[in-house]
Amino acid sequence: MTTPPQPAAASCAAALRVTPVASAADRAAFLDLPYRAYRGQPGWRAPLRMERAAQLDPAQNKGLANIDHALFLARRGTEVVGRIAAIVNHAHIEIHQDGTGHFGFLDTLAPDPEAVSALIAVASNWLRAQGMTRIRGPFSFSINEETGLLIDGFETPPMILMPHGRPDYAPALESVGLVKAMDMHAFHYAFGEAYTMPPRVRRLVDAFHAEPALSIRPLDMRNFKADIALIMDLFNDAWAENWGFVPFSAAQIEAMASELKPLIHPRSLWIASVGGEPAAFTLFLPDINEMADGLDGRLLPFGWAQLLYRLKIRGPRRARLPLAGLRRKYHKSGRGLLAMAGCFEAAFRAQHEQGVREVEASWVLEVNRDLLKLITLYDMSRYKTYRVYEKPL
Repeated sequence: MTTPPQPAAASCAAALRVTPVASAADRAAFLDLPYRAYRGQPGWRAPLRMERAAQLDPAQNKGLANIDHALFLARRGTEVVGRIAAIVNHAHIEIHQDGTGHFGFLDTLAPDPEAVSALIAVASNWLRAQGMTRIRGPFSFSINEETGLLIDGFETPPMILMPHGRPDYAPALESVGLVKAMDMHAFHYAFGEAYTMPPRVRRLVDAFHAEPALSIRPLDMRNFKADIALIMDLFNDAWAENWGFVPFSAAQIEAMASELKPLIHPRSLWIASVGGEPAAFTLFLPDINEMADGLDGRLLPFGWAQLLYRLKIRGPRRARLPLAGLRRKYHKSGRGLLAMAGCFEAAFRAQHEQGVREVEASWVLEVNRDLLKLITLYDMSRYKTYRVYEKPL
């Protein structure tokens, strides 16, 4: 649900105005701003515009059912130079009881500390009016969507559903009192043309196959929705005690199943069981940003043909591991470690067989020692960091 935008705070400078998104033209400008801001930058990969529009549409983004938000634009004269969203995620409030509102979708046309300051001020005022006592972000819209501000790794492009940005945002946020709340990392792994298994991984995988209670299987396309619901149940259980966690709702899981089906190969999803009980999973997605590179986010008039060719004929060379999890009762256990190792290895090998040569594991909380331990088994390099900022209101 979306509450009516409240009047914006006074402009921080006479030439700069921050106003609510109040028309179809405003919404179009809000959606278009990142394409104007980052076009031509070496690290930018334009996401599909239809996907960006769907994210703002409550009919398509089921997560918005429990979120109040307001969108704002910054202008100098008639030119839109910045944007931001102020967000109250009621699921977060219910779980964490911390009075924390969020901001997201923060972008400016060029390095512009004045615009960043004004946008944060307006978002803060809106959140304060909703009874919030802290602002935290960026989240677009929630921790289960695009999370964090990129603070290093600008030279490489973002993978599917990961944010991009510029180095100037961090000092601009810090100059108005926002401080680090948490860092999240992205890890990179490059395959050789011949697939090899690191020795430490081989020992774990051998132990996995030697344990009669452990088994593994790929996605069952005949029961696709049931398997997606299963892994989301695993995810909600596995991550329940993690920083900032908000579970996926039943409506979100249903929508996710429909959205993911065209992207998922049966061997992109692996589920490990302990004694017949599903206990762990890994899910890979092809990097649609790579597939859509050069289309400026547009599928018409010829983008559809190019995208389908790249997906079906050429195939992706890059893929992202966005979701993985292990039931909490198996945390800190030997069987749990083996189950996760089995899932990782099955997924990595399958990606290589499908032609993928680069994978990203993201995002990983800097305090998630168990997942970081698995990452180190593959000698993955940490190549991007995303920071969540906060301050009291």
